[in-house]
Amino acid sequence: MPKVMRHMLREYYGIPTGTGGEYEYHYINTGFTRLEENGNAQTESEAYIGDVNATTDVTGYENSWAYTTQYINDNEVCMDLVDIARLQKTGSECVRSLISIDMSESVDGNETSFAARRQTIVVEAAPPKGEPRSITTSEGTFHQNGNQELGTFDIASKTFTPDVT
Repeated sequence: MPKVMRHMLREYYGIPTGTGGEYEYHYINTGFTRLEENGNAQTESEAYIGDVNATTDVTGYENSWAYTTQYINDNEVCMDLVDIARLQKTGSECVRSLISIDMSESVDGNETSFAARRQTIVVEAAPPKGEPRSITTSEGTFHQNGNQELGTFDIASKTFTPDVT
């Protein structure tokens, strides 16, 4: 069984295309030096009278993705993140979509379609920074907003198809 390498786990960042809730997806790669998912499980513990130790349940998640990217002015994702920070956008102006795929899980042998998770995210972005004679970077966090949706993502057409339940 082959081990899954980081380059096989891909994320696609959705930038709104208008007011209809549609997104144009861009592969997060060039310029990004860090994108780390944190599941941040929320738990609740209870100690019963006849037990020595507590019983714990997972009650939800507060997923987030910390990122670091270089400031590349012809990269749509980088520029969107910089604009959110510089223009101090708030509320719905910071809402985006994030699709995470695992390239080791193709769907029905299709070379462009993979198992995927789609989530609405809220972008927390910091303005660009850097030292003299260094590449300017930008950092921030994507915060999951609501429940994720399972489905498939076609990397050729950049379309997400939700699972039918």
